[in-house]
Amino acid sequence: MSNIEQDTRFIVNNNLINKGWILDIQDPNKNVFFESDILRIVNNEFLKKSKKRPDYVLFDSQNKRPIGVIETKSGGKSLTKALDQATEYAEMLDAPLIFAMNNGFCETRHLYTQKPLFIDENEVNELIRVNEAKEFILQETNGIYITPKEILVSRKELINVFKKLNNSLRGEGLRAGIERLSEFANILFLKLYTENANTGIWNSLKSLDNDLLINTTNNILQDIDRQYGASVFTNLQLTNPVAVKEMIKELDKLKLSSIDTDIEGDAFEYFLQQATATNNDLGEYFTPRHITKTIVNLVNPKYGEKIYDPFCGTGGFLTEAFDHIKDNTLIANNSSEEIKLKHNTIFGREITSNAKLAKMNMILHGDGHSGICQIDTLQNPIESEYDVVITNMPFSQKTSYSHLYENKLAKNDGDGVCVLHCFKATKKGGRMALVVPEGFLFKAALAPVRKYLFENAQLKAVVSLPKEVFLPYAKVKTNILYFTNCHNGRTNSDVFYYNVTNDGLSLDSFRRKIDENDLKNLDFADLNKSDFDKYYNELGFLKVNPELIRSNDYIYNYAHYSNSHIKSKFPTIKLKELLSLSGKVKVGEDTNIPIMSITMEHGLIDQHEKFKKRVASSDISGYKKVFKNELVMGFPIDEGVLGFQKYYDAAAVSPAYKIFRLKREVNVEYLDLILRSNSLRKIYKSKMQGSVERRRSIPDEMFLNIEIPNPPEEVKDQIVKQHKLIKEIENSLKENQKKLRLKTEALWELPQNYN
Repeated sequence: MSNIEQDTRFIVNNNLINKGWILDIQDPNKNVFFESDILRIVNNEFLKKSKKRPDYVLFDSQNKRPIGVIETKSGGKSLTKALDQATEYAEMLDAPLIFAMNNGFCETRHLYTQKPLFIDENEVNELIRVNEAKEFILQETNGIYITPKEILVSRKELINVFKKLNNSLRGEGLRAGIERLSEFANILFLKLYTENANTGIWNSLKSLDNDLLINTTNNILQDIDRQYGASVFTNLQLTNPVAVKEMIKELDKLKLSSIDTDIEGDAFEYFLQQATATNNDLGEYFTPRHITKTIVNLVNPKYGEKIYDPFCGTGGFLTEAFDHIKDNTLIANNSSEEIKLKHNTIFGREITSNAKLAKMNMILHGDGHSGICQIDTLQNPIESEYDVVITNMPFSQKTSYSHLYENKLAKNDGDGVCVLHCFKATKKGGRMALVVPEGFLFKAALAPVRKYLFENAQLKAVVSLPKEVFLPYAKVKTNILYFTNCHNGRTNSDVFYYNVTNDGLSLDSFRRKIDENDLKNLDFADLNKSDFDKYYNELGFLKVNPELIRSNDYIYNYAHYSNSHIKSKFPTIKLKELLSLSGKVKVGEDTNIPIMSITMEHGLIDQHEKFKKRVASSDISGYKKVFKNELVMGFPIDEGVLGFQKYYDAAAVSPAYKIFRLKREVNVEYLDLILRSNSLRKIYKSKMQGSVERRRSIPDEMFLNIEIPNPPEEVKDQIVKQHKLIKEIENSLKENQKKLRLKTEALWELPQNYN
């Protein structure tokens, strides 16, 4: 077994113990058995004959039967294959519950239904507790409920209550977004905090007269503030007791937690997630939780380390890191270790009043709030303080604090200054994982910042995320940068690149769960050359020599180093051998030439064919003049918005378009088909740069370096001929369909007033 696999086993062992499983061989109630001692408790002929054994078997001591199998893998190995292997063992043992794990991710399956496990309608992505396993066995299904259904219903209703009260809060003069959210969260916190342990407080608030309500509520909040020794709460902004009374009345109808379960933090987190996901005023404050979980798994924070999020928002990264350490470490209640975990492990900063929400979030997750403060992060640098820095930083902001970081290395670019703050805060040998806008990876102005990081840390990996990750709030292209060994040497090992095509949710505004999820491949604990050749290459990773990055102006962008050609049985040719940038000639006084536009379906066409009325400016003298057989490129190019001007000696196109001229005689019809093909659109998509969706484009040099198939001329002619024939047939069908429809409509006459 490798050291990495041993580390994985260590994490699994601690996780199992924290969830109530018994691994101690001396304990007569032991209910977890390893591959070495499985045959002691299971008399199974299939296992005896097999050379392999499951890593773990979960056992029902009362009924003397195996109920689950766990298969562990080191990073980079396919969890799907591990799950299939675990299923084979489960079939031998007739054990219904199946788990496959690497250092950070867990996949599950139920033997009888062959579907993933679900608890409270959420897919299980971690090991489960003993009582949960027993409930699965009892119900003989892949989906169970642990939380009382009335609480689940109330949790969903919570969002409707917030929406309903939003109107009341607007009437009280509170601005949309964070002001209303914070005011509602104050009362929600009181509801959750007092629901089981201090019901008298909540009941007294319900019964108070209006003239006493606001002062009493403020006093209770301040008492809780003093109890935790931190500025979590401020007095309510509301001055109208009727509005406060309405919030209490609406929340009182809901049952949000149970005395038997520790789910107050889950309820608060659910509220923050749903409220921000459905409200554009709040979306910028919330990083999707599957992304925070992925990043925390990457850096794998450990007990004894100090974790820092300099732009912590509502605290998602911090609660995830806190839970990660707590689940994977054996810590006794009320011990010095528990005190250290709660008060000297998690640290965060936030310039907005979201800092208070982050503190509430941490209190409801089990304390740890004392390291969170409301402060202007960039104005207050920190040096060599933290072992791990994780954040989703604010994008594309200007700042006047560049002089505080490496002698104005980033000038006034907010992205550069944010990254430098994170790096400065990291201890020697520490690590950091940041969500950054894609522009940071290639902007020329930020090359000095990228160089500084590259020469003072190991850039371990660059992970390209889908631009839809932050929907419905925004469509913005982002990347995860993962650095190790900070302030302790330069990047001298291969940098690993990975392009996440699917993040487990549909790439639309609905963001529904789907089966495809590339995030589970992101486990960098043992990412090295030998494992790349064995595992990571198969999963679609790319490794880049650091000297290549140095020679390319320290550009970190995945597209800059990914393959630029399509595999083809024919020879290939780079576009730069066929095309060069043109488009410098303006229309000027030649304003009577045709005006053309680009469509996704038909390429470049006359504007009057696309629009019923003129959409071009009344003065087109500043438009670009495009000559016959020149290529016009619009946006988005990955949707096929480009085409050749094949009809006029000269035409006018928007000055926003790019134009390329032919360098030699080519089959224009063939080249037009190839450049608009689905295969090339995929390549365009992988190479587009820019953080904001509508501004994303491909740099000219990168476009011209793309390779395309270059078959013999007779093959090109045949492809063009077949395409034209198909188009003629399609047009004929459309015309005949139109005639048939008119003929059918003419079979009867309807009265003029018929509706």
